[in-house]
Amino acid sequence: MDKDSIFNAKDGFQPLIKKAKKKSLKKIIIVSTIVTVSIFMILGITFIIAYNHMQNSMSEYFSVKFEQNEVYGANIHDDKSTTSFSIDSALNQDQYVKDIAGIPYTWYNEQTWFKIYDSPTTIYDNSITSTDSRQFYRNGQRVVNFYVPGGKKVEDDRKLLQSLASTSVVEIGISFKKEMNTNQVLKQFPTAQWAWVQNPDVETSIVPGYVIGDYAYGFTITSPEKGTDSIAEDVKNFEKVLTNLSQKDEKDTDVEPLIKSIKQKGTVQVSGIILTGKVKDLLPLIEQDSVNYVSVGVIIPY
Repeated sequence: MDKDSIFNAKDGFQPLIKKAKKKSLKKIIIVSTIVTVSIFMILGITFIIAYNHMQNSMSEYFSVKFEQNEVYGANIHDDKSTTSFSIDSALNQDQYVKDIAGIPYTWYNEQTWFKIYDSPTTIYDNSITSTDSRQFYRNGQRVVNFYVPGGKKVEDDRKLLQSLASTSVVEIGISFKKEMNTNQVLKQFPTAQWAWVQNPDVETSIVPGYVIGDYAYGFTITSPEKGTDSIAEDVKNFEKVLTNLSQKDEKDTDVEPLIKSIKQKGTVQVSGIILTGKVKDLLPLIEQDSVNYVSVGVIIPY
């Protein structure tokens, strides 16, 4: 090799070449570090924004769901809720129960999956089923039906109720021949637990004339033994929740027709109720003249 070549290890250019290489390497390391840190920062900021979006979505969902539970589903109550988090999602599980004469009976579990990259997805562990398009079941137990006031007389569950052991604890849905105000309800049925308030043109879309209890609108009668003042508070809360829901992005319900109906009537009118207790105590109540339709729900023991 020529002694004056720049590639000669002993020539005078080697220190400059080494210095240039070091400079170039430093630049590469600095640029790579900046790019890597920038990417991680962008990913981190994106993740934080997405995670906050998921948490906001959860808060909005729970806010609406909590109020829906107060006015939707006959004698169904949210018993407990648990949420587990992962790096990119959260899974919430709600357990719903029915109050069967003081016995909390697990009705169903509902899971909702929240993701940082998608909208919430609700999964039902068990849904209602039917073999005749009228009587529905959940967990093998009967789902109460209501029958719209003013409808023609149809066969109901009176014979079934009479055939049960007198000490069996049951849930029954009673539909009235015509709507009643809350004071009339308490006077005739002082142990009523839940009041059905018919939502026109919404509830009967599945089975005309019938309303499936799990999709019925109404309110819990919190303290029937305290009389009219207590139920007046229940009605007031019912109307307040309906108003709140009408101003939100609802998930499953449509309360606008119900609000309109209440305004037209000037007050909340009750179309039916839920009663629970021993068969022997309920049989006399279904003989009242205001009763048009009787539906048997949960039976303990089944």
